[in-house]
Amino acid sequence: MALDRAAAFQNDRVHILTLLRDLREDEWAAPSKCAGWAVRDVVSHMGAACHGTFTPWVLKLLAGKDIEAANNRDAEKRRSWEPAKLLREYEVWGNRCVPVMKVVQAPGARSLPVRVAEVGAYPAKLLTSAFVFDHGLHARYDIAAALGRTMPAQDENALATSIEWMIAGLSPMSGDRLSWLSAPVEFRLVGPGGGTWTVAPGAKRVKVTEGPSSSAAVTIEGPATTFPIWGTDREPWREAGIAIKGDEEIGTRFLDTKRII
Repeated sequence: MALDRAAAFQNDRVHILTLLRDLREDEWAAPSKCAGWAVRDVVSHMGAACHGTFTPWVLKLLAGKDIEAANNRDAEKRRSWEPAKLLREYEVWGNRCVPVMKVVQAPGARSLPVRVAEVGAYPAKLLTSAFVFDHGLHARYDIAAALGRTMPAQDENALATSIEWMIAGLSPMSGDRLSWLSAPVEFRLVGPGGGTWTVAPGAKRVKVTEGPSSSAAVTIEGPATTFPIWGTDREPWREAGIAIKGDEEIGTRFLDTKRII
């Protein structure tokens, strides 16, 4: 399907903001499913990313070598903020991000390479996909699930946009963790937003291409709707209804060693 990345971010924010605006004071301070972070810290991270798009923060982040440490610094900087201020930052600067996201989808800008700290270089258009993935997952799993709340699932456009970022990041984020791979793996996500990709051995790291493989040693098939959760190891892939068809040893090792953040 043709993706509308800016619309994915804009439309999904409606659900995210509905959740955040309804949080009680005690829920802001409650533990999230991000280790070491309260719910307020997760929102701090989301707001910092939106706000930082318009400040030198974004240059420091992109040029950095430890993206998770940078995220922790953003949360620490905002520890004294009241929940209303955290919410306001995410509301205001998230709205201002949308026009920028539309600009980077335009011909001439969309294909410009942008290095994202230590997690790889990507076409500029995929930075929007990263926001859709990151904020959608944080809101639904790290906040809502942690609080026993429910949220509407991402629509097909937003889910496919999230998956686009995850698949693009599979090779650079995994790095040499997949250097052992000696035969192609066919990776199939079933359902709206899904697709099929081939992960093959490469000179320095694995190569990911869209489409099936006639020489795959194994086919890994799983649900697209929950890929943001099991694909980032927030929940065990063994409990996510994954089917491994072919060389089970390669399939199991692949799922155990790949890294997506």
